Amino acid sequence: MKDISIIRSKVAIMANRLKKMGLTLSAAFKRAWALIKCKTIRTKIAGVTKGNRQKALKRIAEVYSLEQVQVRLERDRANLHDNNAVKVIINVNSSLDYIIGYIPKNLAYVISTLIDKGIELKTAFMGVRGHYTDYMNYGAVINLQLA
Repeated sequence: MKDISIIRSKVAIMANRLKKMGLTLSAAFKRAWALIKCKTIRTKIAGVTKGNRQKALKRIAEVYSLEQVQVRLERDRANLHDNNAVKVIINVNSSLDYIIGYIPKNLAYVISTLIDKGIELKTAFMGVRGHYTDYMNYGAVINLQLA
């Protein structure tokens, strides 16, 4: 069983960040505990239409299986649009890393603090979505789990 002080520390970190977003302290702690109790958080990857990311997602969908795709998160402190930006980096079969997108801004606000504090997150690639018709873009979904 995990040490309760470590869990409480994670909750306090998340609650303080949520409070800064505008929630009341009570609501922030309720949401933080809900995130801790939840085994995984499933989220879409933002920014997948920039550059050649659509081609990369198409290739992943057509050629590779989910087990071949590894995902990791990395803080992007140089991002001009978001101070809390978190890059989603993938590689296939341990090849070169490729930035496929970013964690959505509202979730990155909390995730960036966890990464800055050294709290590990397990990530898993859940698949490529979309492109059901010609005018739709590809998207990707990942799972995040507190280590």
